[in-house]
Amino acid sequence: MQTFIRSDKRTPLDAPLPITPATCGGTSRRARSTECFPILGLGRGFLFLVLSLAAVSGFGLEYPAWILLEKGKTSFAQRKLSEALDYLLDAVELQQEYPEAEFWLGRVYEAQGQIVLAEEQYRRAIELAIYLRVPQELILIRYRLARLLLNQGQKRALEAESILYGIADNEGASSRPSILLEHQYINRLTEKGIDELVFLYRDDLGYSLEARRILGEIAWKKGNYRSALLHSMRAALSILTTTAERHRAIHPDWRFDINPMRDAQSPDRDVRFPGRSDGTDRLLTLAYEDGDPLVEWMESAGLWPVLYLLSVSLYAEGFEDLAASIWELMVTRDGVDGTYHPRIQAGHWGELARRQLEKPFLSVGSLSP
Repeated sequence: MQTFIRSDKRTPLDAPLPITPATCGGTSRRARSTECFPILGLGRGFLFLVLSLAAVSGFGLEYPAWILLEKGKTSFAQRKLSEALDYLLDAVELQQEYPEAEFWLGRVYEAQGQIVLAEEQYRRAIELAIYLRVPQELILIRYRLARLLLNQGQKRALEAESILYGIADNEGASSRPSILLEHQYINRLTEKGIDELVFLYRDDLGYSLEARRILGEIAWKKGNYRSALLHSMRAALSILTTTAERHRAIHPDWRFDINPMRDAQSPDRDVRFPGRSDGTDRLLTLAYEDGDPLVEWMESAGLWPVLYLLSVSLYAEGFEDLAASIWELMVTRDGVDGTYHPRIQAGHWGELARRQLEKPFLSVGSLSP
């Protein structure tokens, strides 16, 4: 409600009201989200009536805060950003400590291009994290803030990197056992190839998978190829681990990197595929035959960019043959003339892999030239 400060100087009720921060909503959060336009030709009495009615008839104040939040999320999904903003502002007015609504306000501001306000909302949601109904949602909020900061200059990118390392550390990335295990992974990968790594180890990163993937890309852009190799290896192993486990849940008799035809002829021993990535190639082929939802998950997890980052990181570290074995996962080979073609599912990354197989190269400062 508009508040008038009493003065000894009497002013006629129908005199024009001067434009001040108070008439623009002051520093209220709703006022900051909209432009303040001069209100011309309105008397004090009429303006007071309008503001009084607005104060008692909010956009959605007849609903509880959680319903306003859901309505705001629905409007956001429908790209009705102004409507979503109104619902969410009402939600945080009704419930002061409401981190979920603060987060979605940030999503709306970000979609509107109001980066400063979006960052402010994400940070406020993090500050109120103890009130989250689902505590695990804090990870999603931290991810959103990190993505926002990555494109805001070098200083902000460093903060984003710190946030991502924090997420990874929550799952023990910096612990001594994890570091020792990573060295075992690297040794196995660089000595025998990706099939040997997946054959011997299972490692699901959980919620830190995306952090590892992004940190790998950051390391690559900086020219820290060893770090890019470590992060991309962990991300690739995690994706392939989950893919193998979900495929086996559908096909209990399936085993990774075992040639089913030849293995049936040798009951006394396991017969594996001969190449360094044949087993992984077979797993991906079978996974795509399974179809959704496994394929949808694999691609949303970043399967193809992760494999490409792993391959070029190996190449940059001097493991050309191993890099080529992973590039071959992203292409098909013509049986007649031996030429490579991008694997349809790999898309852009398949085209890059095809080019790498023809003439390997390093793209400085960018993963995708």
